[in-house]
Amino acid sequence: MDHEYVYEYLRMESPREKYLHTHLRHNAPPGNSTDLFTLLTKLPVDYDSRHVPLLTWNHALTVMRDTYGTVPGMEHNIILLKQPRMEIPEHSHTYFELIYTLSGSSVHLINQNPETFSEGDFCILPPAARHQQNCCPEGLAVKILVRPSAFTDICTGLLKCQDLLSHFLLDSIYNENSEQYLLFRTGQNNEIRVLVFDMFQEMFTADVYTDRIITGMLMTLLVKLSRNWQAAVESAMIKNMDHEILTFLQENYSTITLEELARHLHYTVPYCSRYIKKLFGCTFSQLLHQIRFQKADLFLKNSSLTINQISKMLGYENPENFMRAFKKIHQMTPSQYRELYHEK
Repeated sequence: MDHEYVYEYLRMESPREKYLHTHLRHNAPPGNSTDLFTLLTKLPVDYDSRHVPLLTWNHALTVMRDTYGTVPGMEHNIILLKQPRMEIPEHSHTYFELIYTLSGSSVHLINQNPETFSEGDFCILPPAARHQQNCCPEGLAVKILVRPSAFTDICTGLLKCQDLLSHFLLDSIYNENSEQYLLFRTGQNNEIRVLVFDMFQEMFTADVYTDRIITGMLMTLLVKLSRNWQAAVESAMIKNMDHEILTFLQENYSTITLEELARHLHYTVPYCSRYIKKLFGCTFSQLLHQIRFQKADLFLKNSSLTINQISKMLGYENPENFMRAFKKIHQMTPSQYRELYHEK
């Protein structure tokens, strides 16, 4: 399969699109946006805290299986799909959405601010961003959906850099209210276009290696965007302090205390506590807990460390405390979680 085939697939209306367009033309329009998303994803849609329809990773998996016919149980941290040309009402996600415009143009409302995407534009939307798309019959675009855990478990190198993209990813992952987005205008750069096409080709022949291959491609793509277009990226200001706090916690998660963090930042402990609450919408303990259990997930999936070793690495002197806390989150023990992942 070559790039011409991929381009033709993206340009032509697929059977699924024809069905949806026919359904929308000949049936009464859905009563509200939730009805439309339920039609598109075949799953009930909930609302986020702002009463905006919320699309989860399960919705994305359902659309992907409809599109490619992949079997359930296969690991997917990254999904590529054709961007619909129909009007998409306002919604938010539990995952990152990257939109790459191949040709034409389209108008999007991001956090209720209008943005026009043209050929070569590459937009990265965080999970909390509110997104709406106007009808764009002439626009041709690809969307790349990424689970946040793909960055914390697999692409950890991206989070350790001191550039704009790294700041953005850390802020988006750990600050659930972050609506910051990045827009790279790459124009007709063929290198980026080829990378996206190569990723899309891999989706057509998905197997047990596909997710790892696409992950590597995405790493290359994001690093190239950061290297070549960082100076011209369009974005609101990202707080450097967010990045410093999260980087310090990532590097010292097993032993760090609020007192040590406050000392590192040259803050008093009460002020540091209030500042974290204001920045991330949670307490220091909750933020540290989140980072530790992302590390636990990584160790259980990708290492042969014992449960006792993992609990000590995370800062738990008593493994029983770690196992109780883990079971509260996942409704299973660490050993059961590891076995289930390996079975999949």
